[in-house]
Parts: sequence; structure tokens; C-alpha cells
Amino acid sequence: MKLSILDYVPIFEDRNAHDAFNHSITLAQTAEQLGYTRYWVAEHHNVFSVASSAPEIVMMMLLEQTQTIKIGSGGVMLPHYSAYKVAEQFRIMEARHPNRVDMGLGRSPSFKQVNEALNEFKSTKPNLDNQIEDLLHYFSNKYEAPHRFMSIKATPEIDTSPQMFILGLSERSAELAAQKGLPFVIAFMGQSQTKINRLIEYYRQRYKQLNDISKSNEPYVIMSTFVVTANTLNKVDDLLDALHLWLLRINYLNQPKSYPSINTAQKRKYSTSERNKIEKNKSRVISGLPKDIHLKLTYLLNTYQVDEIMIMPHVYGEQARLELIQLVANNSL
Repeated sequence: MKLSILDYVPIFEDRNAHDAFNHSITLAQTAEQLGYTRYWVAEHHNVFSVASSAPEIVMMMLLEQTQTIKIGSGGVMLPHYSAYKVAEQFRIMEARHPNRVDMGLGRSPSFKQVNEALNEFKSTKPNLDNQIEDLLHYFSNKYEAPHRFMSIKATPEIDTSPQMFILGLSERSAELAAQKGLPFVIAFMGQSQTKINRLIEYYRQRYKQLNDISKSNEPYVIMSTFVVTANTLNKVDDLLDALHLWLLRINYLNQPKSYPSINTAQKRKYSTSERNKIEKNKSRVISGLPKDIHLKLTYLLNTYQVDEIMIMPHVYGEQARLELIQLVANNSL
């Protein structure tokens, strides 16, 4: 099984952003030693409980502290930014660490005021499809058709390019990935099996229709999912308590200032409405003892015919996160 990690860089209760970055460096180094394929960091704005608001900067921290594992963004929300500037940021990382830089790209909207702040003074919001085409031009510095910025190049000039990925949950994103001949990353969020299978199959069919297929150029699908595991079911339940409080507060309540501790989560009193929302969120999380996690990840792999699973070890506590990725690796790598 091919496994990778998506890290939100959580800021735990009684910790700060400095602690979060240091721990993510340790986690990435451990993931490298365990044989994980890639280690990505998310992009979240105005979310106080995670530190990954600028994934490209966190990526460079991780690249400098690891040796072989691929480091990437999961992902850069490209419509907020200049494709030219993003191309140069990733070219700098690629120049320093050739063939280790992944560029996951998405169109996910943020909160209304965050959108306004990131796009202030823009008369129109950029089109992601056009921006992906721009990035492909900037990375190759070749233009098969006239381009509005043909006279400039993204620098520094280098011999390799970051690997691009398209993130999404819609047919529109799957179509974009297929059109550009890029891997597709889909999040497992408790959607119906039929919906996920239809989307992945659509991507694979369109990819084959639009691209010359060879062993080095085939459709490629990564599925990401929250994973919670530990050596005992009691510990799993404790970690789930904290995760579900975090999910509840992120999705339905005011933004928490930090990722809540297990103690805080277990003292919390929930309304009937909140308990219903927690119950709904349970389908988003793969949980259980390590042997159960292996069976559940294998099920995802086989059921949806994906090429790689990207786990999100978004649980409370540095040691718990380290143990989680160790247990998953021991049973599934």
C-alpha cells in the first residue's frame, strides 16, 4: 500500500505556533524514516487552531529538515493568488530540492471576509482552469499557442519541475485534472460510495480519452482521509472525542483558539443538535485499532481503485500523532 500524510499543523491547547511547526518537522522526519511517500501541508486562513496558513513557507521548512520524502501543498488555493508568483515560489523550492516538491492545487473558497481580504482590489477572480494552464507554461517556459505573458519567464530557470496535482470533490475538478493530464486528489468525507466511484471513474475515462497513455502517463488518484488509531480502544475513543469537538467547532461554531485537549473535550456538554452533528461527522473518520485501520484502508484502496491513500493524523498530542503514523506504517506499509 502506498501511503502519504496530509498535515494541518495543529496548534494544541497550551501550545503555540512555534511548537506546532517544530512538531510537524519531527513528524515529517519520522514519516520519512517509516517509508511514507509524501508529506503535504494544508492551507487554512483565519483558522486559529492550525498553523498552516502559508503552505509554501511550511514546505520549505520541511524540505530543509528532511532528505528524501516528497513535500507538498494540500493545497494552494490558486484563485487567491498570481499564478506567476506561485510558479516562482515553487521553482525556488524545486531548485533547492529537485524532484521532491509536490504542488497540490485547489479552488476551495474560504470564509467571505477571508475571500475579500485575499482578493482585495481585484475586479474579477482568476479562473482556475486558466491559471493551471499558466503554471504549465511557466514551468516549461514553452508556449504552444500565443500567451499574454510570452515575454517573461518564471525564475530561477531550472531543469526540473514540481509535480502538479488537482484537488477536488467535483466533476469540474476531475475534468480539469484529466484535461491537463494531472493526478487527481479526492478527500473521503463520508460521501456515498456511488458518488465517489462515479467521480473517480469519470476522471480515469476522461484522462484516457484526452491523453496519450503509457506506463509513465496514466491517470493517478490519491484519496485523503482522517485516521485515528492507537494501541487501545480507550485511547482511540479519547482521541476521537477531541477530534470531534474540533470538527464541530470548525464547521458549526466560532473558531477555536487551539486544538482542544482530550480533557477539555470530555468535560464538554453537548446539545442534541451538536450530538447529531458529531454523529454525522463520524463517517468522515477512519478509526479503530491498527489491524482494523489496515483493513479499512485496504477497503478504500480496493473499493475506489485509488493508487495512494493520504492519511490525516489530526489527533491531539505530539506523541499520539507520532504513534499513529508509526502504527499505520507498521501494519500497512
